[in-house]
Amino acid sequence: MTLTEIRATLAARGLHPLKQLGQNFLHDQNLATWLAERAAGAAGEGACVVEIGPGLGALTSCLLEKKVRLIALEKDRGLSVFLREKFTMEIAEGRFELREGDALDLLPSLEVSPGVICGNLPYYISTPLLMECMKLPGDPARLFFLMQKEVGQRLASGPGSKIYGALSVLVQVGYQVSLLRTLPGSVFFPPPDVASVVVQLVPHAAPLVKVAERARFAAVVQKGFSQRRKKLSNLLPIDDGRRAEHLSPVEWVSLWRKIEAQEGA
Repeated sequence: MTLTEIRATLAARGLHPLKQLGQNFLHDQNLATWLAERAAGAAGEGACVVEIGPGLGALTSCLLEKKVRLIALEKDRGLSVFLREKFTMEIAEGRFELREGDALDLLPSLEVSPGVICGNLPYYISTPLLMECMKLPGDPARLFFLMQKEVGQRLASGPGSKIYGALSVLVQVGYQVSLLRTLPGSVFFPPPDVASVVVQLVPHAAPLVKVAERARFAAVVQKGFSQRRKKLSNLLPIDDGRRAEHLSPVEWVSLWRKIEAQEGA
């Protein structure tokens, strides 16, 4: 949808972007096409794709052109009504399903194993949504999100960086993180105050930490990063004089397994 179409649609329905939901609608159609190609291009026809926060359906329309089975999660009641009208045919054909509610509540009850989860994540809740996606049972999905640039950089940062932290480790033990493109606020309505980045997370063929182990691993990593200036030996039951930010994800897994072995002895 163009900026003019977005304004007209919202005005006709008495709607407006809700700041408390972090709503910033994409209005660059060429960008929407580019995003859909990279989000679902490798999924294959008929694959299940989940979109978080479809808004007015800019990315949704492009995803449906890829012949995928799309499930969209939308919290805004007014937008849900609009989307059901806009995609009446696709819903009737069984290619599009709209589930209304908070994505944090809807994701755990998907009852499907999507090949791809994508969307323009609200800045205020992007990290909890990402972590929820990583908890889903079954084969891990490829994740493809628009999010605040600062958060994306944290996901991709490496050891020794000032922004490398527990989130970086927890994501990288399961995924290869790529920052594909920086987006200015001008491609959204209303334009956010900060830049966004397109983040692609591809699951490792052999994750370093199993799904059933993630909670225990996360507890150790988060404790290790809880006081960055302290040595790990002062925070964890391990003789290691390094600080948390100096360990790579692989080294964190090794350290955690040593701790588990000690506690199980």
